[in-house]
Amino acid sequence: MDLELNKHFFSGIFEAPASKSHEQRILAAVLLSQAICIIENVGASDDVLAAREIISKLGSDCSFEDGKLVISPNIDNKEKIKSNIVLNCRESAMCARLFTPIACLFAKEFTVTAKGSLLRRSIVDSFEVLKEMGCKYESKDGNLPVYFEKSFLKSGHYSIDAKGSSQFISGLIMSLALIDGDSNLIIINPVSINYILMTISVLKEFGIDINYSFNFNDNLVIDIPGNQTYKATRNYKIEGDWSGIANICVAAAVNGKIGVKGLYKNSLQADRDILKVFDLAGVNYYWENDVLIVEKSDIKAFDFNATDCPDLIPSITILAAFANGESHIYGASRLKFKESSRAEVLQIELTKANLKINIKADDIQIIGNGNYSFAEFDSHDDHRIAMALAVFGMLSENGAMLKNYNCVSKSYPNFFNDLKEITGNNN
Repeated sequence: MDLELNKHFFSGIFEAPASKSHEQRILAAVLLSQAICIIENVGASDDVLAAREIISKLGSDCSFEDGKLVISPNIDNKEKIKSNIVLNCRESAMCARLFTPIACLFAKEFTVTAKGSLLRRSIVDSFEVLKEMGCKYESKDGNLPVYFEKSFLKSGHYSIDAKGSSQFISGLIMSLALIDGDSNLIIINPVSINYILMTISVLKEFGIDINYSFNFNDNLVIDIPGNQTYKATRNYKIEGDWSGIANICVAAAVNGKIGVKGLYKNSLQADRDILKVFDLAGVNYYWENDVLIVEKSDIKAFDFNATDCPDLIPSITILAAFANGESHIYGASRLKFKESSRAEVLQIELTKANLKINIKADDIQIIGNGNYSFAEFDSHDDHRIAMALAVFGMLSENGAMLKNYNCVSKSYPNFFNDLKEITGNNN
């Protein structure tokens, strides 16, 4: 199904969707606490639904009461999960990386599988350190599905190269805190450090003590005392998603004025760095009480290193397209193994509208002028590409057509409804 996109002025106030990265961590912590817990402001993205299914397989029941998610331990499941179980991560790399070490605490044998593009992504490479701990697993060609025939976690000192993702590190930290003995992780080439810090912050809310520092080689050193206990002491509320609102904020910066509710000013989400990009690009934004206001601005060309926030690259590429001059976005190599090879896809699709965009090693060069032709875009079934191209089409004087736009359900199922709210667009 195709979506016609026409130029619009963006105006109004809307609620940010729930952060899937925050909710997935909270779900994992509640599972490890084996307590009854109530979570407010939960999301409905495919990735979050996958996480709920996984914790259900590992022994926590999920239900809804008055719009709130209630999680409680299922004692009857304890014997069942000792035998081989299947954890279907759908298309969530976060679920695959985060919950694999956690599953080692619950099941002796289990399979981690997925669907769609995740079956072609190099997820299993992250698990190498588990072999040092005594785990035995098999996979074909290093991809999912992966079958664990023996799961085992052992405390100790480990060095891990995390240049591809920080998500597995988060799962490992959460798991090692529960087992006998203290552990020390030296993270080489750490990326998306804020997401590791978010994990540590969530663990602190559950009474888990984790210490971290940087050594002389700029490696991240994480000390994890063992034999700790997760304590769910209150209700939890999921914060708004900075990743989800980035595209709509870019739309307002180019042609509109919008307010976003539900964001945490001091969030550890890496994509809060959209505000750093706005500072570089001269975008007018401010806080009015707890509402982020973004308004139409004279966009300046900018240079920004997105290595620690690669999910922002599609949205800030659109911002650069409507800037005056040549912008550079660094961190393109981190996009190669996402749902699509995003840097190349952005180049392929935006070139159709006559945007000058080049990729040189880790650098995306965008020469913006704001004057683009009509184009028929394809999302390549990538949710972040779909959202970015949709906003481009609604900012371009000549509009655009977008194919395969329903993939936004992976992270932001209400994206197009929110766009309608602030444009009056009934397409």
